[in-house]
Amino acid sequence: MLLKECMQRVKEALAEADKKTDIPISAAMGYAWSDDPDKDTEKLLQSADAKMYENKQMMKRLF
Repeated sequence: MLLKECMQRVKEALAEADKKTDIPISAAMGYAWSDDPDKDTEKLLQSADAKMYENKQMMKRLF
């Protein structure tokens, strides 16, 4: 999936940038997808936001 590959590339770029500075660099990401053009945009945004916060919590447990 192109989106997951893009997110992985961003994570790798952030990890490389993090190695070059004393200031920690990180980013939590989340996304939502629907094939239904009538899907409520607000619900998609809420879903992506929830996934971002799940990712953020997972990152906190790792560090």
